[in-house]
Amino acid sequence: MILPNALLLVTLMALLWFLKGDLLGYRLLKRLPDTASRQKTYRLWIAKAAIAFVLPAIVGLAVMGRLDALVTVPPEFNDLRIWLPSFEGDSRAFVLGMMGGGALAGLLIGAFLATRRNWRVLKPIGNVGSLLPRNRPEIAHAAAMSVAAGITEELAFRLFLPLLIALITGNAFVAFGMAVAAFGAMHLYQGWAGVIATTLVGGLMAAVYLMTGSLWLAMALHALIDLNALVVRPMLAGAWRAA
Repeated sequence: MILPNALLLVTLMALLWFLKGDLLGYRLLKRLPDTASRQKTYRLWIAKAAIAFVLPAIVGLAVMGRLDALVTVPPEFNDLRIWLPSFEGDSRAFVLGMMGGGALAGLLIGAFLATRRNWRVLKPIGNVGSLLPRNRPEIAHAAAMSVAAGITEELAFRLFLPLLIALITGNAFVAFGMAVAAFGAMHLYQGWAGVIATTLVGGLMAAVYLMTGSLWLAMALHALIDLNALVVRPMLAGAWRAA
């Protein structure tokens, strides 16, 4: 039990380091007028996510001899999974189809609303206005950040953190409850509306992971959600036309 406790301490320290930088970085982003500095901030966020989320998870799983958890749901989560419907095997294709159809429908609806000049209804929840890209280079960086967030955050908050807590507490419900709460807290820079929204999204991602048995599917869905907010909506608002 010493190893999971030590790894949890290191992981929490990494999360706090990222959260502190997140809050300071967003305040800085609000004051940056030039696009070169904003693009540098986007790249910095991606690098910090790799250090705070991916590095502890991969090293920790390797040290525990649990790298198989990247492709197989840990048995420590089974007490929670039995309460959820299962969409593994062939039914996983149905989930993928629903995701793809939902993403396409969202794009079409967004494009229609944009042409009707109802952009205000497409504004994302939370204080993220300063994060939204303003031109094509920033859109490219936002796209990279969205994909990186889907991969790094799901690895940390849907697998590694709940696994450590489940190993320590022996309770998958507590593990995922604490992990989802931590995921919401990591978005404190968005204000309380953003924290509540991302906590709900975190719960949805946890359900997708546990029901499908696929961490990669949760990563893809997470990335799609971020791409919609940080890329598609700004493009519909006209950011793509700015060089």
